Amino acid sequence: MKKLIEFDNAVEALGDSMLANMPEQRIKDVQQFRGYFEQQTDAKLRKLGLRLIDECVAFSFMFRIGVSYDKVFDKSLEIGHLREEVTKRGLRLNGGFNTQG
Repeated sequence: MKKLIEFDNAVEALGDSMLANMPEQRIKDVQQFRGYFEQQTDAKLRKLGLRLIDECVAFSFMFRIGVSYDKVFDKSLEIGHLREEVTKRGLRLNGGFNTQG
């Protein structure tokens, strides 16, 4: 579960880094989780996680080469949706969080 949270934080930092011209380290931070998802026994989580990494790479590339804002924005929405799906699937498989204090 800890790795899933770290991955989610890396994806969020990538999106936030648009304001700082998206440093290359941000995409590396996301890509480092490829091995984590490749080793997942749940096929859906594995597929979603790897797709999210690929979409983040595409997002970074699109941003760096100056693709129109509309297309970059659409890609960010897609990433947000995938991020939510990865988190939901990971929580479901790991029994969720205890939200009571």
